[in-house]
Order: sequence, then structure tokens, then C-alpha cells
Amino acid sequence: MSALGRRRESQDEEDYWMGSKVNRNKFNLFDDEVTVETAETLAKSKKLLTQFEDEDVDTVNWDDTPVSSEAADSSPISGHITAASASSLPKSSFRPETRNVPPYMTHSRSQSESFGVSARVSFTPSSLDSTTPTVQYSKSQEKLHSLTSPSSARSLEDEIPSYTSTSSGSKNQEEEVQYLRRALKKARELKFSPDDTIRKMILGEPYSLEVFRSKEEKLQLLDKAIQVHDGNAITAVVLFLRQTIKPSLFNLELQRRPVAVNHYLSYLRAHYDFKELGDVLGMLNRTEEAAILKYKQAIGAPDVRGKMNALRGCLKAHFIHEPDLVNEAHLVEQHAALLERQWPIEDADSKAEAQGDPVFKQYPRKVSILNMPLITTLYYCCFYHGRDAENLLTSPLAIKKQHQLSDKQYMWTALSARSRLKHWTGIEELLTAKGWFGSTKNVSVIGFDKVCEILHKTSAPNDVLSKYMRMIDGSERRLNLARKYKCHEVVVETLVHLRDRQELQTYASKLPPGSPGLKTAQDALRSSTIKWKT
Repeated sequence: MSALGRRRESQDEEDYWMGSKVNRNKFNLFDDEVTVETAETLAKSKKLLTQFEDEDVDTVNWDDTPVSSEAADSSPISGHITAASASSLPKSSFRPETRNVPPYMTHSRSQSESFGVSARVSFTPSSLDSTTPTVQYSKSQEKLHSLTSPSSARSLEDEIPSYTSTSSGSKNQEEEVQYLRRALKKARELKFSPDDTIRKMILGEPYSLEVFRSKEEKLQLLDKAIQVHDGNAITAVVLFLRQTIKPSLFNLELQRRPVAVNHYLSYLRAHYDFKELGDVLGMLNRTEEAAILKYKQAIGAPDVRGKMNALRGCLKAHFIHEPDLVNEAHLVEQHAALLERQWPIEDADSKAEAQGDPVFKQYPRKVSILNMPLITTLYYCCFYHGRDAENLLTSPLAIKKQHQLSDKQYMWTALSARSRLKHWTGIEELLTAKGWFGSTKNVSVIGFDKVCEILHKTSAPNDVLSKYMRMIDGSERRLNLARKYKCHEVVVETLVHLRDRQELQTYASKLPPGSPGLKTAQDALRSSTIKWKT
């Protein structure tokens, strides 16, 4: 067909539609140029009502046949749409002109049905007063409307998991959802008893504590666990109670069950939950355990300054005001005071060592004095600061006085330090005491046998060792130690004192020739003034 022929055919079709009954009506709702907004405006101005009430104007179908209002009203499928919802319908961005449009571009019934727009809009007097047009839907539209209505949205909520799994094409996921639903339904129908649950916990079978909702059931579960004396079950139920009931109620019920309290405290200690452990001990009025716990936390501080502050705070909060912790409070006070003494000593000695002090060059420090025990601190001060005045922090006598050390503790420590330094004159000063009228005498609170033991360990000279060996009380004790430490002169002197000639001859035969002990023994054996035992 030529272009001229196609133009004529299009013109003839346009003339046909212009002269049709649909075009003769001033207002046709199904015209392509009529939009939703236009229909709403016509309804508000009541112009459309006048056209519908006019006898000359008929509502027509797509095939240009008239449709009576009674037939429309009697349609079994109808719906209502408000003006607000009508205005929210999507606007068409493409509206073809009725002029010069080919036949295949015109609107047909099949197209309207496929897009769900075959509903007929009619207006009644009541609907005009409320500006609400009535929309009559087809069967396919009615199904779509029922799916998008608010009432149907609630019914669809239960079907969302199945719909999602189906739409994703995952059959396994849908089966899993269905299985979980059946399992949940079955679990809700079952009734769990505390006895069965505790039995499963003991046997290691699967169990659930979430099924116990009320407070009474949970307490029955705890009592049953205590009754069977199973520690794991008791701990599990106590933790379940802590998570599911109020803290005040949990503390009250826990106080009534000492066995549960002990297991709960053991659990907190094992998991290092010291804050909760301290709170529970304080709640139970177990002040001694709470104080010791706080003391352990205080001494666990990483630095000395923080440890000193923590000890002072722990002392004030948990020890001073408790009458039953008087002795413990004194020990905590001593610990804090020792740290306060060690800190400046360490600072001063580290600086002196860095500057090349002769004492630290000859005897270098191996470790820091910080956090050392009291006796170790005393030994350190006796070794490096043995002659410091009592008003100094480094003075051994000041340490002895402040920390109330005994004379034996001080003597043993000071003697060991001076013996290692080979400071024999200092040892004599320690063992010399003033008597009446300015006289002096050798006294040792630890016994001269212990003095000789210390001197022997530090490789003291034989004359120094023999000097203090002669001060040992008891001939048998002195003889045994002299033989042990090989003080030959003291052995010979003791045998002579015991008048044991035979033992003296035997011992002298074992001495090396020319030794002082051998000469002393020979002189004693030749003496006629000694009366030997028969």
C-alpha cells in the first residue's frame, strides 16, 4: 500500500471516531484524554452528574453500546475507592493523541483487561456528597485488591517465610522453616518438669531452661538441683536465675540457699569476676572474705605507686572499721609502709649506681628492691647502708623499729650481710653488749653456734671462726661443731677440758705436721699438771 493510501485510511478512521456516539458526548470517562485528576475535578463540580442525569447522554461500552446504570449497579463485583487513594494512583507519562493515531495504537478491551483498568467508574448522589467515586472491578482486579487491602496484609504475615523461600527457589530453606515451625509447636505443647530437666542435665542429654517461665518453677528447679548434689547443675540453674529474675529477688533467694551461694562464689572466682564476687560477699556480710579479696586486687596493681594507693584505700574501706580484722589491718599497714620506704630507696640507689658509687661497683645490685619482702629489704639496707643513722629511711635500725622486728630477726639478717662483706669489725660490734660499770661482754641472741654457722658459710678466717667457736656453751656441742668446721685448736682445747687423753692422742695423730693444733695437742700430752681420766 502506498503512503497516500495509508494516509487516507488513517483520515477515514479519524473521521469515524469523531462522528461516533462516543465523541458526540461531551464527557466520556473512557476517553484517552480523561485522566484521574480530570474525573475527580468533574465529580467535585457535579458537572459529570448533570451529564449522567441527562437523558440524551448514555454511558457506553468500548463497542459503542449503551450501558444502563441498573446493569452497572447490579454487577456482583464492585469496589470503592476514595478520592485520596484515587489521587495517589500513578500518573501516565504517555498519553497518545486521538488524532493521526494508527489503528494498532488505539486502546482496546484486551489491553485494558491485561493492565487491570477495565473497571467502570460510576458516581451516585451519595458518592458525590463525599467526593468518593465508585469503582467496579473485574474478577482479576478483585483478587489483586484483596491482596493489597490492609486486612489481607495481616493474614499474609504468617505466610511471609514460606513465600520468601518459594520466591527464592530454595526448597531446602522452605523445608527447614516448616520443620522448625512443627518443632516449636511440639515444644510448646510439651510440659517440662524440674525433675526431668535435672535428670537430663546430669546424664548429659539435651535440655532447655527457657521453658520455665514463672518464679516458682525456677526456684523448684534450683531446689531440685541442690537436692541431687550436682555442682554443675546447681551452677547452671543459678546463672539462669541471675539472667531471668530481678537482682533483688535473686539475692534474696540466693541467701536462703547456702549451697547455691558456695557454688556461685566458686564460679565467680574461677572466671575472675572479682567485682561481682565482692558485691556478693558484701551482701552476705562475709566481710573477712571481701576484705581479703580487695587486698589481693590491690597488690595486683602493675606499678608500685598504684599499689601503694590501692593498699591505703583497701585499708580504709575494709580493714580499719572491722573489729575482727585488727591483726590483718596491722599487716596491711605494714605492707603499705614498706612500699613507701622502698620507693625512695630504690630511686636514690639507682641514681648512685649510675653515677659510679664504689660500693655498687664492687657489689653490683642484681635486682630491684621494689616489692621485696621485709627481711630482704632489711638485708639490702644492712648490706649497702649498714651504718646509716636511724633517722634515715635506709637505716636498718629504723626498719627494725618501724616494722617491729625481733632481735633475732635483726641479728641474723645483719650478721649475714656483714659477714658477706667480710666486715669482721662490724660483726664484733653486733655481738658486743655493754655491762655494768662500762664493761663489755659478748652476747648473741641467736646463739654462738648460729653465729659460727653463718661465718662458716661466708668462708670466714679460721681465727675469727675459732674466736666465736670458743663462746659456744656446752662442751659436747662445741666439740662436734669444731670438728665439723675443722677448728683444730678448739677441738684440742675441748678434749683437754674433758681430760680425754686417749681421744686427744687419736685426734693428734690425724693432724698435719707443723699445724698449730698439733703443737697444742703435743704440749697438752706432755704436761704433768693435767689430770687425765682413767
